Formats: sequence, structure tokens, C-alpha cells
Amino acid sequence: MFFQNEKRIKKIIRLAVNSTNFEELTDIVCEYLKPSIVTESDELLLNLVFSPKTTQKDLDDFLKKWDIEVTGGQKSLMLSYFMKMHPELSFPSYVKPRLEGLLKFYRFQNMKLVSHYLKIGRELNKNGIKFLIFKGGCIKHLRPDLPRVMSDIDILVHEKDFPKVGKIVEQLGYTINKDIHSIDIHKPDSKEGIMDIHKYIILESDKEKAFIPDLFKRATVQNVFGIDALVPCNEDLVFISLVNMLRNLTHKTSSSGIPYTLFDCKFLIDSKKDFNWDIVLNNVHKTKTQMHIYCATQFINKIVKGLLPDKVLYDKSCIRSFVDYFLPLIYQRFYLLEMQTECRKMKIKDLFSSKEFFIKYWKLKPKYFISKMKIVKNNPVFAKMILRVFGMM
Repeated sequence: MFFQNEKRIKKIIRLAVNSTNFEELTDIVCEYLKPSIVTESDELLLNLVFSPKTTQKDLDDFLKKWDIEVTGGQKSLMLSYFMKMHPELSFPSYVKPRLEGLLKFYRFQNMKLVSHYLKIGRELNKNGIKFLIFKGGCIKHLRPDLPRVMSDIDILVHEKDFPKVGKIVEQLGYTINKDIHSIDIHKPDSKEGIMDIHKYIILESDKEKAFIPDLFKRATVQNVFGIDALVPCNEDLVFISLVNMLRNLTHKTSSSGIPYTLFDCKFLIDSKKDFNWDIVLNNVHKTKTQMHIYCATQFINKIVKGLLPDKVLYDKSCIRSFVDYFLPLIYQRFYLLEMQTECRKMKIKDLFSSKEFFIKYWKLKPKYFISKMKIVKNNPVFAKMILRVFGMM
């Protein structure tokens, strides 16, 4: 066995590669993703937060089962939101000061990021570069009384302006790491992120730039933390949140932030009386992300039933391509990432520490090297073949 949860993973893979039913395959993926993302403690908290009506008894019963010290600050911040939104409820002296402390701590953390955003944003405005703020920084602007768990602030610029941005930021004294789609900005001699400046948003489809002109067209100029920035409409923010969440699920990143995606989506939908799902659907069709949105919707509704209108977002045309989409997803999430976890433990300096380790190393490392090649992991035919062999072993 080279995976820690090999029996469970093989079961998922066997079910997936033998499935011929679209809904069944979606259920398999969502069912096995959920326990690794949402703990029992998370579910208790989400049920409380999303309850249409909460009494003092509901809160008291919840606090008997839930422990802020065990849950940790990043997830407990959502209960701080709940406390702020429900001043009529009474929180015990053990919990209330801790929740108030979390609000203060993350508010201070947000202020540090905002100070850099202001410095860079002003300079971009001086140079005539319009930018659009999205993700956590944008939600923080729309809901200023609730601080965010943010590692950086994300903005989007027009592709024609992108080459200028890196030079401007470097002239301000920041360190930058350039990627194909974005510039990651750091303070000098620090790995701490400040901002990500994008020229497009990764959707993991072959039409990622197709909705960008509409995104800018629908956005409105608003005063964001003291300077002018473009703010997307609620529908575009929901679309970006859903696609980004599925990307995090697939690549096993930012898992702790996924419950906040649910919270953000509900806020964005409920706070706009004329919320137009047609805008979301147009984005979906233009970017070829039918599968992404459908799977994200199903996953969210597994956690909080009925939170998103899955029938509205269901597109029969995507059924034809479900194998092409889901098999690489399963390959990445349940096979390649598990293999990566094991390979990272294997150091070449330990190669001759034991015969068992030597054999395991040479069985796993070459297999991982081949498995992570793009031509293999992005090809449904190769992915299915490897998964089928692994599931039968």
C-alpha cells in the first residue's frame, strides 16, 4: 500500500470508472469529497448559520456540542459573523470575548492588506490603469462590518495593461513573481502575499477569457477602501466563487475557505432582489464551465440543502462530456494528489536506510513522474486506463 487511505480511494475509483450515469458519478464525487472538507463541527456551525430562524435554545444546544478552541480561529470566525448578525441572542462569557477577539484580529489583518492595496491601487489609477477587485477583498468591501480571512487581495486588469503593472509595482519597492495569468506581489524579503494582479481568472476551461469583456462592462465604479475600483455585479461574483471553489476541491487547496463560499453566495443572492441567474448561465456557456458549475452546485447543496437552485444551473448538454471532465478531476484529486503526498515524504538521502524503503521509492517515484505529465493527467482516456488498473490492483 502506498496511499494512506488506499482502500477508500480504490473504492471511489472503482465506482467512478465503472459508472455510466451522470448523476451517479456526480454523487460519488460529492459524497467522497465532503468528509475531507466539511467536518461534523463544520456542519453543526453551517446548520446554525443557515437556519432560517434560530432561537436562544438552538444556540445553547449548539454550544454544548461545539468547541471554539478545537475548531480554531479561521473557521470560528463564521460564528463571530453569526453573533454580529444576531444581537438578540445571548452568548456565554466563555465564548463571546473570543468571538469579539476574532473580529478584531481579522479586521487588523485586513487593514494591513488594504494599506498595500491603497498604495498600489493609487499608482495604477495615476497611470490610467483601471482594475476590478474580486474574491474576498470585494466581499469585504460589500460587507464592511465583517472582516475576512484573506492571504491577499485579488484584482483584475485589462490584458493590454498587464505588462505595465509589474514595472509599476516594482518601482514601488515590492517583489513580484510573474505567472502566465497573474503577478503575485510580496513585501521585499518576505513570502507573505499582498496582492495578486490577474489578466484573466483561471477557470480550467479552454475559454477562460471569454466572459472578461462582459465582466468589465457589468462592473460599476465604486469607492473601495478609499480609491476608485470596478466592482463586479453579484451574479459575476457568484459565478467566480463557484468555479474557484471547484478548482480548490480538485487541487486540494484552500479547503478551510470553502464554507465561506457558501456564506458569500447566500449573501450575494439574497442581497440583490433582482438577482439574474441568466447572467451566471451566460458566463457558464461562454466559458464552457457547465461541468464545473454543476458539480460545485451539487457539492454545496450536499452541505446545505437547497442553498443553490440546481435545476436552474443544470444543463443537459454537459451530460455528453461528463466522462471527459470527471475522470481527470478524480484522477487529480484521488490519485495524483495522494501519490504526491507520499512522494514528498520520500527523501533521496534516506534511499539506503532500509530495503523496504528502497523498493517503495523506486516503485512510486517513476510512477508519479509519469502520472503528473500533462499529456497523461489531462487526457480522459489515459486517466481512465490508469485509474482502472489502480482500482483493480
